[in-house]
Amino acid sequence: MNISIVIPCLNECETLQICLDKIKKKIDETKLKAEIIIADNGSSDGSLEIAKKNKIKIVNVSKKGYGFAIRAGIDAAVGEYILIADADNSYDFNELSNFYNKIHTGFDIVQGCRLHSGGGKIEKNAMPITHRLIGNPFFSYISRLLFKLPFKDVYCGMKIIRREFFKKIDFFSGGMVWCLEILVKSKVNGAKCSELPITLHKDGRIKGKSHLRTISDGLRTIKFILTCSPKWVYFVPSILLLFVPTLLIINSLIDRNFYIFINNNLINLFTSIFIGLQLLILGLYVTLRAETLGLTVSGKLNGFFNFFTLEKSLIINFIIIIIINYLYLNDLLFFLEDFNKSIFAAFLSLMSINIIFSSFFVSLLRINK
Repeated sequence: MNISIVIPCLNECETLQICLDKIKKKIDETKLKAEIIIADNGSSDGSLEIAKKNKIKIVNVSKKGYGFAIRAGIDAAVGEYILIADADNSYDFNELSNFYNKIHTGFDIVQGCRLHSGGGKIEKNAMPITHRLIGNPFFSYISRLLFKLPFKDVYCGMKIIRREFFKKIDFFSGGMVWCLEILVKSKVNGAKCSELPITLHKDGRIKGKSHLRTISDGLRTIKFILTCSPKWVYFVPSILLLFVPTLLIINSLIDRNFYIFINNNLINLFTSIFIGLQLLILGLYVTLRAETLGLTVSGKLNGFFNFFTLEKSLIINFIIIIIINYLYLNDLLFFLEDFNKSIFAAFLSLMSINIIFSSFFVSLLRINK
């Protein structure tokens, strides 16, 4: 089988037949050995009857969600390549041969691109203006920046993948964010990626409603980015918040001007250090989660975790607590005024305790490693 065409479907009776007719015509023209799979997500408007009348393979998907439907369709596919596109007639299935020819040159995934920046085209009223000018360009840019993706349009619903490559990859997303997940995992697993400019047409629905949920899908995308991209979201800001105040405090030991500044702004500096430490710890948690979900190369921080074990954390931080309280009780914090000495000792002791508890949590997350 050359190609499987997976179409997620939820109440698309107005446009499904049009899509099927285009696909069949293109298959006849290209002489490809192909199968069509309708991944139905609970249609109740006659979409299933249309699929049955056309003798199309139907996969019933009980879990609601765009991602769940596509994943079920991919699992049922037997073709060497799998084309994925929506059933609302917004994507032109006459592009099938272009996608097939492109991926057949040695790629593992070819992503459609509707945005002008990638050579694509969006017809009038085919996409809400907020999606066209803000949402899709913004999330595509952020994804390129944080995940180093080579795609200009991460949320295009038309793409083709090589089944053999992707059958070994587990997916967890059930909604629209699956579109981003598959691209990130393509990059992480070393897939050969390409992009193909396409035209997005106004969907053919008259009565039916769009399945896009601007706010909820946007929030899920933000959640995905925040919980799967530790370097730029957590580690870089944490280093800045930790390094700058620490450097100022050290300079106060040798420079009178810094001494005055530190004593006047100690709480602000400690607030910065505290936030920086929390971001650093959160970044470690997110890294472990991203590795578990297959969204980053596994073992990136193994060297750090193997060196900074729970046992070492306990010893080092208990020593810090003892030293800080010794300096405080013996009035050796000479670079601080009296009131600030208490703040300094209490803050560093609490920071050390925080690191100890975080070390316990990290050790639990890595209990099988």
